[in-house]
Amino acid sequence: MKNGIDDENQFDPVADILSSFFELNNALDLEAAGKYDEAAEAFEHILRNDPDDSVGASLHLAAIGKGNVPSCMPEAHVLMLFGQMSETYDKRLLDGLKYALPEKVKERMAALEVGPFKRMLDLGCGTGLCCEVLKDQVTHKIGLDLSAEMLEKAREKEIYDVLHEGEITQFLKQSRHEPWDLVISTDVIPYNGTLDEMFLNIARNMAPGGIFLFSTETQPEEAFGGQPYLMGKYCRYAHSQDYLQNLLKQNNLELLDRTEMVLRLEQGHPIAGQLVIAKKKDPE
Repeated sequence: MKNGIDDENQFDPVADILSSFFELNNALDLEAAGKYDEAAEAFEHILRNDPDDSVGASLHLAAIGKGNVPSCMPEAHVLMLFGQMSETYDKRLLDGLKYALPEKVKERMAALEVGPFKRMLDLGCGTGLCCEVLKDQVTHKIGLDLSAEMLEKAREKEIYDVLHEGEITQFLKQSRHEPWDLVISTDVIPYNGTLDEMFLNIARNMAPGGIFLFSTETQPEEAFGGQPYLMGKYCRYAHSQDYLQNLLKQNNLELLDRTEMVLRLEQGHPIAGQLVIAKKKDPE
């Protein structure tokens, strides 16, 4: 007892952070070693102490087949992940992970000879890597991202006319903007499971004839077992082609172009994916 306070009940934030760090590293080491039962116990313990799931324990449980695949990624985890990466994001993606989407976007849009555009909405814009390759084709550019740190990096580039902080579907539901004739969403869908509401609200906010460009990570179709999506080894979602095709059809979006590609590297391994470009049909 010291100054009337029970030392054992005092909160030590440094000790708490260190304990969480060692718990997470232990769980990750067990996962990497293929000791999935022990890893599951460790991740479940982390999740009990962190119900907001800032470290994505539920995603790891799903990835090793020890938990259900969440319908969406925990918002606390997304905020933590991209907040941490914001300072070195461009260099890390382009140099370290060989992120290939911006150049592929530029290439495929030129090949299709679409544009120029009046209004672009960049969903999950990050630091604006894909906006940089399209900026000369668009009059008015709006970026949306969940991470304030990423938006600050985008703001420094001075390529957007307006930046908004928020979640995609909620933003689209509340949108009072004129319809967009170009909507892009690159390296965003792999952080989302169920896409029905997202696609519905994207299509509702697009002008007839508008272009919707997005990327997804892919797996062999038989891996899905009839499910619309699964959790990949690196704790991001892959979506089945049947699911994506049905979403396009349901929302009056016509497929213009689909390019299979290596999106990036992860721990030195190529991540298979695709760049999809669709057009909103004119109302019949």
